[in-house]
Amino acid sequence: MTLRESDRPGVGVSAQADGPSGGVVGLTAQDVLPAHLLDGGEVVHFAIKPSPWFVLFVSARWVAFGLLLTLIACMEVVPASYRRFLFQIAFWITAARMAWGTLEWVSRLYVLTNRRVMRLRGVFNVDLFECALDRIQNTTVLLGLPARIVRVGTITFQTAADGSGDAGGAASWRTVSKPLEVHQALREAIHRVQNRGNDGL
Repeated sequence: MTLRESDRPGVGVSAQADGPSGGVVGLTAQDVLPAHLLDGGEVVHFAIKPSPWFVLFVSARWVAFGLLLTLIACMEVVPASYRRFLFQIAFWITAARMAWGTLEWVSRLYVLTNRRVMRLRGVFNVDLFECALDRIQNTTVLLGLPARIVRVGTITFQTAADGSGDAGGAASWRTVSKPLEVHQALREAIHRVQNRGNDGL
């Protein structure tokens, strides 16, 4: 079961906070965000990493496969000579996938500035997604049952086309702690940008 909270930015949104409220733990942008990624006068509202639960969620299928092999190895029908082999396979599959998931977590960063949203990811090659706030058509918070249990969620963005040939599309911030508060901060930033445009400033 998935809960969705969709919203067209600029409707009923406060423009008070510069970042997530309620104690969302962020990172010092100057320490984690390369200076050349920021334009002149651009202000970082917050830079956050996914929740550590991200590692388990992205590794879930391989962890489940490792557990299945472990259960098979415990069955009496499996010859004793094969049991140790299956245990080793299960352990190394699980450990390798969790280690890779940890590297993915370390290399992933979500950033909100006064002009755009960014997502940095990639263990060996950095993949940067960025979108101006005034191009975000709507946002959605996805709260599946496992995510609700550990109080995380995924925020997705639907982006509009621009004049440079970009047809728009969708991107997401996966496994964010306190997703409703982060989403509210995002909506407020979008609202401020839209109001500035509507006022002609």
